[in-house]
Amino acid sequence: MAKIKAASLLCCMASLLCSCVMTKQVISLNGPAFYNNDVSYQPKPISADTVHHAAYVSASLINGQGANENDALTAGQLNLGMAYTAKHFNFTYGAFGAAGSFHNATIGGDEPYYFTNKFVGVTGGRASVNYYITSGHVDIRIIGIEAAYSHEFGDYAAYRQEVAAVPGFYTNTRTNLFTIGGSTEVTWYGRDLSWQYGLRLFVGRTDGSYVNSLYSDISRTAGALAYFMQIKRYFMVGELTGSGGHFSLGYRF
Repeated sequence: MAKIKAASLLCCMASLLCSCVMTKQVISLNGPAFYNNDVSYQPKPISADTVHHAAYVSASLINGQGANENDALTAGQLNLGMAYTAKHFNFTYGAFGAAGSFHNATIGGDEPYYFTNKFVGVTGGRASVNYYITSGHVDIRIIGIEAAYSHEFGDYAAYRQEVAAVPGFYTNTRTNLFTIGGSTEVTWYGRDLSWQYGLRLFVGRTDGSYVNSLYSDISRTAGALAYFMQIKRYFMVGELTGSGGHFSLGYRF
């Protein structure tokens, strides 16, 4: 009989806990607009190049997903990088700036704090270093370290401050992001140096927490896969990130 009572008590407690969890309303998640979109591929000269230092200028289109899977980021970005290649090592550093729109598709038009689009902007810097070996026309950049720091500004950053204490809104109000991780890459050229190619995998981490115990200690693994192609001095980069993608066109000086 005691066992039956104990089992009944446990069932009641489980039902109560489940009902509490199910009735807890989550209206919206809001985090930095450029989460998982702050890291971007940085070109570098290959070992066979006659000149081992170069400046790379490019323009990018960014499409990304917000913390709510229905929300979206669309932005244009300008990138400037200085790159150097020495025997078995290369490194690059640079600056970037982006501006665009963050689109809400989660909060309905008849609900408080509804918006359609809010302006977002970001400025920051990036750096990376690689160790590589060479085999014929191929540079194998076995291991690398990449890092990006960015500062967000604009209407969406202000909006997150506004809803941070609102019940049902789980918000990361940070405007400064720092992402760091490791990379591995293969670059090569065709019959001559006019045509160059690269394929790079990056895995890193950006930490961030939301102002509520239900979503505390959320961290995001930052990942990206990029394809690079250079024809003479013109280049393009296609990159898939953890929450979207980048497409860039640029020129090497």
